[in-house]
Amino acid sequence: MFNNITNEKIYQQVINQIQNMILEGKLKNGDKLMSERELSQKMGVSRTSIREALRVLETMGIIESRQGEGNFICNKIETSLMQPLSMMFTLNNGDYKDIIELRQMIELEAVKLAAIRGTDEELEELKMISQRLTKKDEIYNKGEIDKEIHYKITCMSKNFLIKSLYTISLNLLENFIINSRQKIVEFYHEEETLNLQHKKICEAIIDRDPESAYKYMKEHLDLIKFTMEKI
Repeated sequence: MFNNITNEKIYQQVINQIQNMILEGKLKNGDKLMSERELSQKMGVSRTSIREALRVLETMGIIESRQGEGNFICNKIETSLMQPLSMMFTLNNGDYKDIIELRQMIELEAVKLAAIRGTDEELEELKMISQRLTKKDEIYNKGEIDKEIHYKITCMSKNFLIKSLYTISLNLLENFIINSRQKIVEFYHEEETLNLQHKKICEAIIDRDPESAYKYMKEHLDLIKFTMEKI
């Protein structure tokens, strides 16, 4: 099952073997790994190297350590990449155009898939979220509801990569959605337009009309792009 390791950077080779076993389907989400002692014996390396490899894998979001139970394969890679991506974006002087293009790439396809693949329960949930956006009650944070709608749509796409890309980019996208909404409302007083656009997007998805959903999402993203270019 495991190979003996004799070269340098032993802990990295332990990591590589576990990653390869995941890619080959030999280890799956939820599987429990052998104990440190058993892994050490199987691979012919020290427990210190095994412990270091497991620590790195946990940081990467590939495994999780459960007190008193052991180490398990998990799927927290998306959330573990969120902060590094935000830092890379900032350090490389990324701007709103990068985020708009990313949103176009992800959300224009996601909205069509959501209209096709969303379950009846998800459609009802989307309807309830969108209704909150038009309520006059000030307890609702419109920016938070706005981003909740977009995240819900990506989840409804049932496409793992679309959802993962969106989740990894969540820090950037959520802040951008809230900030761009505030700017559109502040400079152009277009809150009703934004609410109407979201209403049309959600209604098209609920009606299972992917072409209309795409059209309304594109209009929405075009408005954001136009506004950000003018400010």
